[in-house]
Amino acid sequence: MITAKRLGRSRHAIKVCAVLLLAGAGGLASGDARAAGVNWGRQVGAFEGCLDAALDQWLQAQAALLVDESPAAAKLDDAAVARWTVDILAECRMRAGSADAKSEDRFTTHMARWRNHIYDLASSIRQKGLSD
Repeated sequence: MITAKRLGRSRHAIKVCAVLLLAGAGGLASGDARAAGVNWGRQVGAFEGCLDAALDQWLQAQAALLVDESPAAAKLDDAAVARWTVDILAECRMRAGSADAKSEDRFTTHMARWRNHIYDLASSIRQKGLSD
């Protein structure tokens, strides 16, 4: 038996998932060729520096897989990116000794557009390869 409360939670979960999926896919047509940088809105501390460094490495690895047309690139999805985001937030929180809630929010918002960041970087890598 499905209760009204349970049905309401299910509808809310579906709405949240839909918003995240649309946010992730929404920028695929973007013409912005910049790679990654999170706009922290203030001076960067140890926590933000850790997130930036990890993000740069992760994006480079993902873009390389895409450029090389690796089957592993096709396996990346919203769930895998969400797991990586949660893990790197925890790791950087531990390394820095503290975390800022606003920085966490900015990072997770930035990661909602992960496809844009990877495709933009892959495009940049391909263009550089053609010009060399």
